[in-house]
Amino acid sequence: MSNVHTLLVVWQNKNNRLYYHIGTLSYYNNQYEFTYTHSEQGGRKLGDAIKNGYIHHPAFPNPSKVYRSNTLFPAFDRRLPSNDRSDFKAILSDLGLDERSTKMDLLQQTRGRLASDTYSFEQPLRLEKDGKLHSSFFVHGMRHRNLPDQWYLWLAKSDSLKLIPEPTNNYDPNAVGIYTQSGKHLGYVPNFYSKAVFSLLENGAAPSVRVVYLNEKSTPHWWLKVDFQCEIPSLQGTTSDELTPVMQ
Repeated sequence: MSNVHTLLVVWQNKNNRLYYHIGTLSYYNNQYEFTYTHSEQGGRKLGDAIKNGYIHHPAFPNPSKVYRSNTLFPAFDRRLPSNDRSDFKAILSDLGLDERSTKMDLLQQTRGRLASDTYSFEQPLRLEKDGKLHSSFFVHGMRHRNLPDQWYLWLAKSDSLKLIPEPTNNYDPNAVGIYTQSGKHLGYVPNFYSKAVFSLLENGAAPSVRVVYLNEKSTPHWWLKVDFQCEIPSLQGTTSDELTPVMQ
């Protein structure tokens, strides 16, 4: 199973604003695979989502089945810009991609977001050959921070940011705030893997978080993207549930 490309399939509850990792999409051996997550794999998975109003995707009605296909599932493929579009090459260029990029690359960069629903496709925390955990993600919750109109002047590409756990957060006891070095609160680590990041911080990890993309003219969920890298500390006392997002 070499060259596995994996994305977390995430659903947001519009009422509590929390995100749930309801499934995983993978591509390997020239085949796509989709599986649902389960509650026993840790918090904020399919079981929790169902308790909070989630209904299985109509294209994947059986939560116990492993869905496989030689082509990207139509329910996911429709989220991608068509290569028949006259501006398709320009779209690829804007996303940092080219014509050699795969549909998984395109799904990862666009996050597969549609205005008509609350699904997105997100990168997992990946353990790379350098022994560090890697990911990149858009900062969540920025539109709820009442930031000033010119908040973007606080930042520049490659700026280092700080992570601060918020164990008393009313929405998520594993919330991790993202701050500028001068202490300005920008938003949060996406809560579909905040438990893993919170646990790493509690165990003495010192992640590197840097600005890689900034677009204040976009909608809030596209405002600020960061690169995340972290050496794994001694994890005594850390449960397998807390490590689940890391092992994807």
